Amino acid sequence: MLKKDKSSFIGVSLILLFFIFDYASKLYIVNNFKFGESVSIIKGFFDIVYIRNRGVAFGFLSNLPEIYRIIFLCGISLIVFLIIIYLILFGKNRNLAYIIGLSLLGGGAVGNLYERIVKGYVVDFLDFYIKNYHYPAFNLADSFITVGVFVLIFSRIKIKQVDSG
Repeated sequence: MLKKDKSSFIGVSLILLFFIFDYASKLYIVNNFKFGESVSIIKGFFDIVYIRNRGVAFGFLSNLPEIYRIIFLCGISLIVFLIIIYLILFGKNRNLAYIIGLSLLGGGAVGNLYERIVKGYVVDFLDFYIKNYHYPAFNLADSFITVGVFVLIFSRIKIKQVDSG
């Protein structure tokens, strides 16, 4: 267990770091690729593409009228981010894995929130596929959110094992 001040500092610092990584990666894509451009990294498996996603995962909600979509997506992201900040700063759990998981979620949420507010969409660029099946393109913020969820689940399982054993 970490001291509250130390874990809060680590958590907020990691959120900022993850946001910077996400922002820099999207900025690189926007400045070095044409919209719709695709470059093969591992032929038949992985490309870097430049697409714009106005919805959430897999383009879900992208057909909603823009004002509703932006209000809903920004509102949810902001609420999630504020809850994460609260848990990092004031929560009782000081487990390092838990703080890292929250920080991954927070960095990813604020990364996509920032783009939705500024641009009305997020830049996605990681495209994995096998033959004609493409997993929907995503970005680092999406990866941080996904990994963060798994880290939080893992940290909860480990805590329950320690408590029961």
